[in-house]
Amino acid sequence: MAKALATRRGRSMLLATRGRGRRVDRPSVRRFCVVAAIVLAVARADPAAASREIPLMRTGGVYQVAATINGWLVRPFIIDSGSADVQVSADVFLALYPRGGPAPRFLPGVSYRLADGRVIRSGRFVIRSLRVGDYVFPDVSASIGSSGAPLLLGQNVLARLGTWTIDNRRSVLVLAERGAASSDTACSNWRTAPPTCAIAAMRDFFRNVRPGYDVTSLRLLESDGDHATVLVDVVRLAGRRAPARLCGPMELRRESTRWRVAGEAALREIPSGARCTP
Repeated sequence: MAKALATRRGRSMLLATRGRGRRVDRPSVRRFCVVAAIVLAVARADPAAASREIPLMRTGGVYQVAATINGWLVRPFIIDSGSADVQVSADVFLALYPRGGPAPRFLPGVSYRLADGRVIRSGRFVIRSLRVGDYVFPDVSASIGSSGAPLLLGQNVLARLGTWTIDNRRSVLVLAERGAASSDTACSNWRTAPPTCAIAAMRDFFRNVRPGYDVTSLRLLESDGDHATVLVDVVRLAGRRAPARLCGPMELRRESTRWRVAGEAALREIPSGARCTP
């Protein structure tokens, strides 16, 4: 009899325990469903939210980000806001352009002052495309460092990302949300760009210069907020000589709130049906 009572008592305790388990679990399940529904609703309402965060890797006290060069070569780049341009090492450059392959688009060399005071002259070329996170940047100018040199993500790309910060706790690069009428959008069309845009300053320069020029197209190649490079395609109309089509990059420098053409124009004459490239 005692054994039977003990058995019944044990079954009662087990049922009570199971009942309590069900009562505790039900609110948890409901809370989980509510949270999942909220997350799903946010994702549907703002599908681009994830693109405003780019994962980083911290190595040796510096942050690196994975970038895809020309659509196939993935390498880690150091986030270097103190570098004006993107830099790749000589071995990466040779991997991109092996002997017998397509030739790179070279740019005039530029002198760089290193942090230790040394001045070096570096070869420059155009990266066809550079992908960082969900952002793809076409026609990125880059310098070529020595073999094994660190790969640097400089201001000519970082400035195109707009305002950004680094979340040290989560190791992500956080991009500020841009409004629908961002300055990048306003400056994208050289014909309608406002005077505050570098490309508009170049447009107005050719409208006012004499002898006269007919602007065929203007394309912003790069800008770090203080300096900008615009690819110019114009036709020289006036003067004693016959009309000629001129092409090439021209530099601008920001002075206070305005842009001004900097240095001499290095435009070359090209045939009427040719493509204007840097």
